Amino acid sequence: MSKGGEKMVSWSDCWLDNQRIVGAGAINVSETLCVVSGDSGVGKTTLLRGISRQNHSLRPRLVFQEPTLLPWLTVAENLSIVNTDFASQKRWLSLFDLSEVSRLRPRQLSLGMQRRIAIARGILARPGLLLLDEPSASLDPTNVERLISNIKTVISEGSIPTIIVTHSPGDFEALCPSYFELKGRPAVLNPLKI
Repeated sequence: MSKGGEKMVSWSDCWLDNQRIVGAGAINVSETLCVVSGDSGVGKTTLLRGISRQNHSLRPRLVFQEPTLLPWLTVAENLSIVNTDFASQKRWLSLFDLSEVSRLRPRQLSLGMQRRIAIARGILARPGLLLLDEPSASLDPTNVERLISNIKTVISEGSIPTIIVTHSPGDFEALCPSYFELKGRPAVLNPLKI
């Protein structure tokens, strides 16, 4: 949804069973990167699901905290589900330092490697909105730096608005994001200064 040159995403109340977890709201993603933090269990993943469900026109791509790679397919086959351009696959695997794993299956990889492949798959889908749930979790400092560099590449090359939810908002400081905090019950999104 656009409003006076701004690109906005919105969501209605997000419920789980009979409990309202996240209150309705909207966020300006014109600046391309928004980082949302909040306590465990506050509803950060619920927020991403709500945004994904209610902003179909942006072709959102939600990359969950737990990798959702298909275990019976190789890495290359998992990537081909969203993009059959082999050169693009090769490039993103290289950017994530995963060039040697294209013929392996997910069970042959560490959780951190699986997470990076899932993020690469999200990027290769060429979404209009990229939603990343705890992308730096279980990554060592070198791979967090690589992740940040790759997110910067996505933003600069494709101008893909990206929303990251994380317990570690400082990890993304180099990208100069807009910061928000999800807080309360039901949780409400508020601007945050870091």
